Amino acid sequence: MKESEGADKGAMPGGGSFDFFVVNISSETLTGNVTWTGGSRSESLAVDGLAPATMSQLQSFSPQSGKNDYWQWSEKGEQYKLNVYDKDRYAAVIISDYGIGVLVTNTSPGTWAW
Repeated sequence: MKESEGADKGAMPGGGSFDFFVVNISSETLTGNVTWTGGSRSESLAVDGLAPATMSQLQSFSPQSGKNDYWQWSEKGEQYKLNVYDKDRYAAVIISDYGIGVLVTNTSPGTWAW
């Protein structure tokens, strides 16, 4: 969702730990950084050298109540909004030949079967 679309983020009554990771489904090896921003907080993950059909390491981040969550890949420049809530523990940032997408889940990627 583009930065200007959608409602502001509501309350997050729970807490806990949160992580994001990048999955490269593009046809090229990635360069640059993927950055999450929420209010005054920000975390980046370097994706230089991430080959097609591979996944990055986990990067911790700390979303807040009432602060929208934005995701950006430095190589594309546009910022996308996808809010994370207390029951979402992981955010998968998917990079394709067309840009980025973000999916949130409460299950660990280590438990996923393909």
